[in-house]
Amino acid sequence: MRLSVSVRGRLVAHLFRERDQYVLQYEPEVAAADFVSLTMPVRASPWLWPRDLHPFFRQNLPEGYLLSVLREILGSALDGTDLSLLAVVGRNGIGRVTVIPPQAQDSAVEEPLDLKALLHEDFSPEHFDDLVRRYARSAVSGVVPKFLSPEAPQEPPEPRRMALRTTRYLVKGSSNLPYLAFNEHHTMRVLARLNKVPVAHTQLSDDGQVLLVERFDVDARGALTHGVEDACSLLGLPPHEKYVPSMERVLKATEAYLPGAARQVQLERLGYHLLTNFVVRNADCHSKNIALYYTSLDDVAFTPVFDLVTTQAYDAFRDGTPGLSIEGRKAWNPGKTLPHFFASRLGISSRKYSQMLEELCESAVEVGRELTNVARSENRWRRVIKNMLHAWNRGIQDVRNPNSTVSLAAVIEAAGFSDYDKPAPAPRTGESPLLAKRRSSPRVRKRKNESRP
Repeated sequence: MRLSVSVRGRLVAHLFRERDQYVLQYEPEVAAADFVSLTMPVRASPWLWPRDLHPFFRQNLPEGYLLSVLREILGSALDGTDLSLLAVVGRNGIGRVTVIPPQAQDSAVEEPLDLKALLHEDFSPEHFDDLVRRYARSAVSGVVPKFLSPEAPQEPPEPRRMALRTTRYLVKGSSNLPYLAFNEHHTMRVLARLNKVPVAHTQLSDDGQVLLVERFDVDARGALTHGVEDACSLLGLPPHEKYVPSMERVLKATEAYLPGAARQVQLERLGYHLLTNFVVRNADCHSKNIALYYTSLDDVAFTPVFDLVTTQAYDAFRDGTPGLSIEGRKAWNPGKTLPHFFASRLGISSRKYSQMLEELCESAVEVGRELTNVARSENRWRRVIKNMLHAWNRGIQDVRNPNSTVSLAAVIEAAGFSDYDKPAPAPRTGESPLLAKRRSSPRVRKRKNESRP
């Protein structure tokens, strides 16, 4: 199988498998500005990757539920290789690069999605599942059910360019986690309301089950404008190793492409992103959620922040640690580790660090107040709001300056929320719940009896 690779609709290269390696071969006389990836600039000799597809092409391949749906729908059309999967979804993905089989016709436009109905009508999980199946051919990573919403092109394509689908929104469902879309929308508000760094704009459905995320790699018409590469890809890692690298490795892989004049501004943006994860207790910030975008080598920057979720609002993730280690540690109570990383790696002074942290903690309190008002008017969100605020309060207590008085305790008490829901303790490794409780030794029983009054 030989796939055509285009940048903003211009054919620039071919991708294929040759024996036990994958090959990206640029077309002759391709402009240097039309590079496919920051890691694979235009050159005459091919870019080779052993055994698996190049990490750049794997970064947006479907995972989890979406992948299972594609396998169910397409069956034998997928031969088990990432190349065959890319042939199906590569024309409709994130970033300025599209990949299609050379014989494929891409002029047909799928039935446009009624976004107004999606936002303002109650959709059952079964109906959203139908939408995922209808628009499953989307190159978007992550395990949460999602797809790119199709819209008809507003203008005809330029001569010698293929017709591009225009998709301005990523549509996300709530999976098996109650009101995950609601959670993400309001968690993102903690950072977005400060207006300090770019944050992906989101719209929440009236029932709190669906989230529209406005894409930052397209223009107002939905035409592709920006290349997007996540840190996992830049490190040459497959998606399933997204939690493996340290924050130091992620930083080294990304800052190498930042223009010198904008470097410190970009590092401060990353700093806000990292601190927010600690305040809101998001354990799912991994190397695929930190990414660069660009139109050329001169304007490479960190993407607007996306995928911020209060993971500790859910029992299954209550004991989760931060997704990426910092100075060898994965802990919500970082002590001096976090300010030291900011000073030594990001060039952010302790005074600036404290200021950023205080802003985020105060913002969490303000959004928390907003959410208590929401809980009073809509009971179905009350439990997830309660757990979100308890998680934020724990986050604030663990990272704030000892002299700070910022807290969500009074807000939680005023709302009449009960204590933080605690999950049942996990069974010890190798211990069956069917086994009888282990009896203590006679010596231990004697000591217990002697200690009783």
